[in-house]
Amino acid sequence: MEQMKLIIAIFLIVGLLTAPLTHAQSNQAASGGGHGSSTAMAAPQSKKAARAVDRALSKKILKALTRTKGLNGTRIFVKASDGDIALSGTVLETSQISLAIKTAQAVDGVKSVREALRLTTQPE
Repeated sequence: MEQMKLIIAIFLIVGLLTAPLTHAQSNQAASGGGHGSSTAMAAPQSKKAARAVDRALSKKILKALTRTKGLNGTRIFVKASDGDIALSGTVLETSQISLAIKTAQAVDGVKSVREALRLTTQPE
């Protein structure tokens, strides 16, 4: 009988000690925290973090523009703001404007593309 009381007491102690841990894990999972969280559930970013995301997106787009055949992207400037992209600068041919827009739209994270590209007759 004493042995049974001891086993029950051990189970109760273990249960009381682990209950806060399992509660914290379930709260973390419900709030989107933890290792498996998706970005859709993430808390709003700070201004500094948002600027870093915008800079990274701009760099990805510039890289894509410079690697696109038929497009001279060295005089195209990219500004990103929360997935909204503004292309400015100069291109040598009209066809490069639509190519630049399509290339930017194909980059992951882009919501919209606005262009203010101008034609120039002077090659670089």
